[in-house]
Order: sequence, then structure tokens, then C-alpha cells
Amino acid sequence: MMSESTARIVPGSPAWVQELDLSLPITAQYLVTGNVHDVHPASGGEFVSATDLVRECLIANDYDLIYRFDSLEGIWLDHVGEGVVSNDLFPDSHLNRATVGAVAKLADLMLHSAGQTERRVALIVESGSRIWDDIDNVEAGRLLLASRRLAIHDVNRVPGGTRAVPAGNTIVWIADAENDAPEWLRHSDSTRTLRIPLPSLGARRTAASHLLKPLSLENEAAPAAMAAAVGAFAETTQGLTIRAMRSIVVLAQDQNAGPERIEEAVRSYLAGVVDSPWQDPQLLERIRDADSIIGRRVLGQPRAVRRALDILLRSALGLTGAHQGGGRARPQGILFFAGPTGVGKTELAKALAEVLFGAEDAYIRFDMSEFSAEHSEARLIGAPPGYIGHREGGELTNAIRERPFAVLLFDEIEKAHPRILDKFLQILDDGRLTDGNGETVYFSESVIIFTSNLGASAALHDAVAAGEADADSAANGTRILESIQRHFTDELERPELLSRMGDNIIVFDAITPEVGSQLVAKYLDAVAETVEARLGAALILSEEARASIEEYALSKLAFGGRGIGTAIETALVNPLARSLATATGGEAIRVSRATQTDDGWLLS
Repeated sequence: MMSESTARIVPGSPAWVQELDLSLPITAQYLVTGNVHDVHPASGGEFVSATDLVRECLIANDYDLIYRFDSLEGIWLDHVGEGVVSNDLFPDSHLNRATVGAVAKLADLMLHSAGQTERRVALIVESGSRIWDDIDNVEAGRLLLASRRLAIHDVNRVPGGTRAVPAGNTIVWIADAENDAPEWLRHSDSTRTLRIPLPSLGARRTAASHLLKPLSLENEAAPAAMAAAVGAFAETTQGLTIRAMRSIVVLAQDQNAGPERIEEAVRSYLAGVVDSPWQDPQLLERIRDADSIIGRRVLGQPRAVRRALDILLRSALGLTGAHQGGGRARPQGILFFAGPTGVGKTELAKALAEVLFGAEDAYIRFDMSEFSAEHSEARLIGAPPGYIGHREGGELTNAIRERPFAVLLFDEIEKAHPRILDKFLQILDDGRLTDGNGETVYFSESVIIFTSNLGASAALHDAVAAGEADADSAANGTRILESIQRHFTDELERPELLSRMGDNIIVFDAITPEVGSQLVAKYLDAVAETVEARLGAALILSEEARASIEEYALSKLAFGGRGIGTAIETALVNPLARSLATATGGEAIRVSRATQTDDGWLLS
């Protein structure tokens, strides 16, 4: 049988309400912070404000007078208990909701309630953060004095009620953040802090079952489909408030979407746009046909290209995380490109951005060697309050806020500081990150790509070029994977980051001389196209000149495609620029011989 003490509040009330109810006999003041602007589950399937929950708890504990204070509305008497004859501590004219001198009246009310021994008085102070922002020294002193009076709790405990130990006169401060409160309140022995968390999965599931009913009625959803939609809605809204869930349902209604499309509404809400490239009917076709197209752009990596496209194909089909029941708004794709330098990892990331989002500028690169220091976290997510640049936001959070549909490339991830790696755990798990301003950004529409050169030294390229090793040998891949595993597990002590990758680590092959020759031809053609576009002149290279340039370029194979590109620039572009400085437009430029001298390369 339920006792009187446990029946004072509705069973299943939020934990912070239960703590409020439990501690009323021993606590004079409360500081309620956190998710204070949200609505919360109450009896009868309703959702009410945090203030209303506090009020109902106080009424259930037999408070005779409950006052409310708001910096915009002043002070007013909100509740008078049954049988209370004297229903105010002041004349009505003193508490006419006037905002002029409201803080002074608040201090008066606190002092009067501190001395009450016949009536149990509670005061709920809303918008506490606004009060403390604008308060002057005189008003702060009066509030401090009143607070100390309330701390003498044994004196003002009022007999009566259903509790064995009666509650005393109480003030509940409601504020956005704990640090908004003045030190005299936060550090007082008479103050208990109640932190309201974001809604739990259970609370979101309860909210989803009520909020989706209009969609179900409008679209005649079957019970099984409705149950699935409730589960998906609760899962995908992790980190959101119930107010946000209400907005998502309104968005779905505006789009005439049934419960089965609630996940689309969630993603539209998070991204801030209705039309998602992931819902483009042509996307599957583009990914299926991208193999040969990207293969002409990223040479010598057919397996890496195919693996990357397979992973993105399941994202386009909505199967990301299907083995876990779907739900949570993780990034659309997570890839880890490993292998030697200059083999096409960055080029593949750019190509994927164009395939997925129709533009190569949907690719955003971060060089993680620039984030090797602990303090560089502020560059990524923004400086915390009180530090220079606090209001400017971070490079990463600003980028994803501006372009939610993007390929994010984190180059040489192993060089990032471990503290920054911890941020990636949150991104990969929850698809969201909180910046220095306390605002949340979402990665649910993006593709995350990490790259690493671990285990792939220049010696591997040299061995491949000399024919002493196979570019695509299983031994090379095993060595690279072992190096990555050892680095993240033993050196960085972040094995959980690798576990988020699963089988999405894609090892690139070393560049063979055959692929190197293809790259030389590709780069030479690109130079010729640029010359013709800029100067209107054809660049004609003899076979001898091509052979000389190619031989030199392949000597730089240890640096992969990047080394070949640098060699083309040294052997052809630089001497060509000297020649073109005196050339007249429209004339064909013929290069018969390319010769390396002590003073550099000469063209003739």
C-alpha cells in the first residue's frame, strides 16, 4: 500500500521533482537549472512547464500561500491553500504585478516569509538569470540578507500537513544555468541545486506516442506502423527537447507526412531545410554509376572506390545503422581512409562530395596537424564563455551549421590532440556537438571521412617502384591496419574511436609505376588544357620530352601522386612559364626536348 509520503506527487514524476518533494523539510532554497524552458510529462498524458511541476509539488505539500515572481510581470499571489483565512502577506496594492521596484518587493516578500510560523509560504522566482544580470549592489545586498534569513530553517518550519516532519517556508529560483546564479546563492548551505536534464528515452517515447496521434489519425496509420514510428521518433530525437519534438510534428503536418515519415521531419528540423539530397531519387543511380567515373579521377584504387561507394549506398538506402535498429541521428556515412601519402585519399573525398551533393565545394577539409595542441579545441568548436572569440563560434561547428550537407575530411587524424578525438566520439555516436556558445549543431546529414598515413611509409612506395613489393598485397594492408590499431589503442588510448569505425577502414594501395605513368599523362594533359584556355595556344610535347618528364616524375613515386604532380611542376610548368612570359598569344608551343641541368630544367 502506498504511504502518504510517496503519494504527495504523481508516480513517475521526473527525478528532480521527486528530489524536490523529498527534501522540502530540510531545504530553504532551491536553484533549478538546466532544461527549464521545456515541457515535461505530467498526469493524464499532459505536458507542463517546469514551473507548473514545482507549483503542483508545493501544493501537494500543503503550502498555504504560493507567490510567483517574474522580471517581466512582477509579483503575484498564485495559490491560496484550503482554509487559509489571511490570504496575503501584503496588501493587494503592494503586489499588483508592477515591475517597477519588483526586486525590492521580492526581497520584502522573502523577509516576510522567513518570519512566518503560521502559514507555510513558497515563492517561485522565474527568469532568475535576467534578475541577476540587471541587479545592482543595493538590491543584491537585500536579497542576500533575505536569503540568510530563510536559511534559519528550524525557526520557520510550519506545523501541520501530511508529513511527519513539516516543510518550511521555501523559495525556488529557476535559472537557465547554474553559473548565472550569484555566489551567495550557489555556495549557500541552505541551497539545493536541482538540474533538469534533457528528456530521457522513456520521456521522449511517452511524448512521441501522444504527439504522433494527430498524424496517425490524418493518415490512418496501422498500429504496427504507429508503434514503429513512435520508436523511431524517440530514438532520432536524442538531445532534443519535447518542445522541439512538438515543432517536428508541426513540420510533418505541414508537409502532409504520415508517422512513417517522421524521421524525415526530424532530419529536416535538424538541417533547417526540407529538401535533402539524401532523398533525391537520382542519388542511388549516381552512386551506382560513380564507380567508373571516380575510377578515371582516382587512379589505381578500384577496391577503395568500390568500398567507399558501398558504404554510401547503404546510407542512400536508409540502411545506416540498420543492424542496431536505426533511429539515432548519426552521420550518414563514416569512412577512414588509410594508406601512403599521395595515393588519392583527398581526391576520393572530393569526388564523393560531388557525387553525393552535386558540387565539389560540398567538401570541407580540416588539417588535424593544426589541432595537435589541447587549446586548439577552441578553434574547432569555439572558445568557452569568458575567453577571446567566445561569440565567434568554431571552425567546425560554423562550417556544418552553414553547410549541413557536406563531406567533412579530417586529414591525418592521428595528429589531433586526444581531447579533440573525444569530440569525435560524440559526433560519431550522436551526430551532434555543442559549441562554445552552448548551441548544438548536427552532423546527421554529413559524411565524415578520416585519413591517416600510419603504417604506410615512403619505403613502401620505393619497394613497389623497384618491384620488390606488390602495391595491393595483403601484407601491406595488414601492416597498415596493425599500425592504426596500435596507435589508437596503445599510444592514444582511444580504442573506442576505432570501434566506431567498424569495417569502414579502407586501405589504399601504393602507386605502381603503371599507375604513375597514367598520372603523368593526366597531369600533362591538364597543363596543356590550362595553357590553351589561358593563352589560346596549343602545347605540343614530343615523345622524347614526354619520356624525360615521365622518367623524372616516376623517380618521385615515393611521394605518390602528390610527388608526381610536384615533379611535373618542376620539369615542365616552371620552365614553360619562363618561355610563355615572352610568347605571343595564339602561337603553338612546341617542346621537342626537356633537359635537366644544374640550373634546373630547360625546354627546347
